Amino acid sequence: MYCVELRLQPTAALTFRILPGSILNIATYPFVPPTSLSGFLRRLAMLSVGHSLPETKINKEKPPTYLLPHQYVALGAYLSKDKYQYSGVHRTYRKGMREFTHDDFSKIYTGKKANFQLHTWEYLIAEELIGYVASESQDVLTHIQDLADYGCNIGKEGYVIVSEVSEIYPLERLTTTAYPSTLAPMDSLLQADNPIGGCDIYNLYRYNWLPEASQQTIDNGLLDESPTPVNGFIPFVAAYFSQDLGQAPTLDYYTNGDIHIPVDLVQTLRDESDG
Repeated sequence: MYCVELRLQPTAALTFRILPGSILNIATYPFVPPTSLSGFLRRLAMLSVGHSLPETKINKEKPPTYLLPHQYVALGAYLSKDKYQYSGVHRTYRKGMREFTHDDFSKIYTGKKANFQLHTWEYLIAEELIGYVASESQDVLTHIQDLADYGCNIGKEGYVIVSEVSEIYPLERLTTTAYPSTLAPMDSLLQADNPIGGCDIYNLYRYNWLPEASQQTIDNGLLDESPTPVNGFIPFVAAYFSQDLGQAPTLDYYTNGDIHIPVDLVQTLRDESDG
């Protein structure tokens, strides 16, 4: 397994909406979910070869989905551990959508007037986020390296620029005790009898990949305008270790000694298993 590390620079506050939730209470994840990172990077790849950003539509119109092809695993992006950088979730009030079919806040381009109402709204404020993309192929990750200095909208609210992409790191599979660099599926933590007191637990979603997704390539699924073959989402529960809890979990990781990616997270996002 190989991976690259991305440094993401937000230009303002971000919102990655936690679902399910109330229409009047917009809560945010304190990180970029894997699904959001995948769609963001796919759009940057399209921009990098001269395509326009695809517009979003409400769900009842069955909009196409644009993601990194199945050979990539977007693992999310997380708050920098730099103690000199401020980060946190800010809660405030603002005008927002009046009904679930209202899609102005999800559109890349807006122009028409809309009827809003008062919401409680959370924003993730961060100077920098650290993201990860993994693949079994070293070659395909070079296309992610080409996305440095590109940026676009991400999540429900926000705009992010890829300020830097690392070299390609080879990872070995190893069972060790360490804090994960990403989310960790709860199933793997519990099955290994790891203590979970103090970690944050979230409901998340992965894409339901269709069989034809495995046939997409760089030219047909990354750098062109082909939609990604998925059919909705499948929920899973994951833990986020945002701070040192005194005892790190012991898990099966892909690691280079500094980066620790739970094997079960990769398998969950790709809809795979050891069996």
